Amino acid sequence: MESEFNKTKDIVKRELSNFLGVDSEDIEDESSLTIDLHMKATDLTDFLEILTRMDMDTNGVDLTETETFLDLIEALTEHQ
Repeated sequence: MESEFNKTKDIVKRELSNFLGVDSEDIEDESSLTIDLHMKATDLTDFLEILTRMDMDTNGVDLTETETFLDLIEALTEHQ
């Protein structure tokens, strides 16, 4: 389970850094998606769409409860 979590985390971090145009080192577990990474609601939904196209199951992601990068990873891996 842990290796699957880390694999998902690495993939999402890489894709998010590409999406935002930032270095992956700038994305930390406790980075706030809206405050630290300056994502708007439309950015969040667009990014989830990218993950969906990559065959990730985003159905468990509740954006109203997803504040940090780690929250996003936990929501994506919660039901694996």
